[in-house]
Amino acid sequence: MGLSVGGLGSGLDVAGMTDMLVAAERTPKQQRIDKQMQEVEVSLSAYGQVNSSMSDMQDMFEEFDEDEVFLSKKAVSSEADYLKVSAESHAQNGNYSIEINQLAQSHRLVSENGLDADPDASLGDGELVFSLGSETMSVTIDSAKSSLKDVVDAINNANGNPGINATTITIGDQAHIVFTSDKTGKDNTIAIDTSNATGELTKLAFDPANPDAGEMDQMQEALDAEIMIDNFLMATSDTNEFDNVIDGVKINVEKLTGTTGGGRDDIDVKKVDITISNDTGKAKEAVESFTENYNAFLEMVEGMSQYDIEEKTGGPLNGDSITRSFTGQMRTLMNTPVEVNGEQLYLSDFGVTTTREGVLEIDNEMLDDALEDNFGAFNQFFASENGFLKEVDKLMESYVGREGTLTNREESLEGQKRRLEDDQRELDRRMEAYEERTYKQMSAMDAAIYKMNNELNTMMSLLVF
Repeated sequence: MGLSVGGLGSGLDVAGMTDMLVAAERTPKQQRIDKQMQEVEVSLSAYGQVNSSMSDMQDMFEEFDEDEVFLSKKAVSSEADYLKVSAESHAQNGNYSIEINQLAQSHRLVSENGLDADPDASLGDGELVFSLGSETMSVTIDSAKSSLKDVVDAINNANGNPGINATTITIGDQAHIVFTSDKTGKDNTIAIDTSNATGELTKLAFDPANPDAGEMDQMQEALDAEIMIDNFLMATSDTNEFDNVIDGVKINVEKLTGTTGGGRDDIDVKKVDITISNDTGKAKEAVESFTENYNAFLEMVEGMSQYDIEEKTGGPLNGDSITRSFTGQMRTLMNTPVEVNGEQLYLSDFGVTTTREGVLEIDNEMLDDALEDNFGAFNQFFASENGFLKEVDKLMESYVGREGTLTNREESLEGQKRRLEDDQRELDRRMEAYEERTYKQMSAMDAAIYKMNNELNTMMSLLVF
C-alpha cells in the first residue's frame, strides 16, 4: 500500500519505522519461500533435461522401427537416369538385369479437321458420352452455350470426370480440340460417343476399336510400360512404376534402353543392372547414433551430479537416486544377453562395450564384421520384440512414461511449486494487512505523543509568572 509521511507532530519517522517492522516480519518467511522455490526450480530444470534426453532417445528408437534400419535393404541402379530402384526390408538380396522396352503413355486425341474458333459460333448441341477405361461420364451441351470455349469448359468441369482434360490449339481461324487422359496405360483409352449430338460436335466421335473411322486422330497411343528381366521374363505396368514384380522391390523406369538389331540401336545403354543388398551403413549409423546419444546423456547427468569440494556445493542431481538407479539398470541391460536363434548374444559381440564408468565404446572392425557376416542376427539382437533397444525403451518408459518414476517426481515438484506460489500470495496478503495495521498504530502513537507534547507545553506556560 502507499503510505503517507508520518511524524509531523512528534517528529517520529512513521513510514520508515513501519517499513522496518514489516521487513523484520517478512524477511525470514520470504527467505524460506525463496530458498525452497529456487531448490524446486533447479530440480525441475535438471529433471526436465533428463526427461528430454530420454524422450529424444525413445523418439530415435521409434524412427529406427519405422525405417526398419536394422533390416533395411540398399537398392542400387547402374543407370539412375534410366531406372530408379528402391527395396523394402523383406526384399531378398540379388542382382538383376533390366531392359526397358517401352514407357507408359497416356492417350491423347486431336480433332483432324479444324473447328470454328469464332467465340460466337455454335458447335451444336446434345449429349457427349466420354469413357476412360471402365469409367464413363455424360456431358450435355446446350445450344445457348455451345461455343468452343463453352464445350471445353463443360467437359473439364463435368461432375464425375474420370480424368479427361480438354484443351484447344488454334491456327488462324481454325481450332483443334485436344483430349488427354491423366492416366497412363493401354487400358486407359479415351472413347467418345456423339450419336446423340448435332453439328460439329459429331466430329469429336472416337472409337478405340476402329481408330481410323472418324475425324479424331491419335496424337499419342495409350501404352503400358514394358521391361524384360534377366533377358527372360517380360513384365508390364500401366504406369512407369513396377511394384513387387520382384518381391519387395520398386522399379521406376524413365528412359528406354537400347537394342541390338532393333529400332533403338543408337542408345548406348542396353540394360540396367540393379543390386539389392543389406544396408549395413544405415544399421551402423543407428548404433552410432544410440551410442552418441546415450554417452551425451551420461555426460549431462554426471555434470549435474558433481560436488564442488571448495565451494561445498553439489549439482542439482548430486546424490539423486532416480538417475543413479536408471544408469545402474542400464549397465545391467548392457551386460544382459539376448537369445538369437538359440544363441546367447551380448552387446559386446557386436563391438559395443562399456567402460568402468558406463560409457559406450564402439570397436568399428568388430561392428563391421558383425554387420557383414550376420546381418540377420544383428537385427534380432537390436530390434526384435525382446531385443536390446526394445528393453532399453521399456526401461526409459518406466521413468518418463505417464506413470514413470521421473514423471511422478516432476509432478510432485510442480505440486510443491504451486504450493509455494500459494504461500507467496498468502504472505503478500498478510504483509499488506500487517503493514496497514502497523502504520495505523505508529500514526496513533505519533498523534498521542503530539497531543502529550501540546499539553505539556500548555502546563509549562501556566507556570510562567
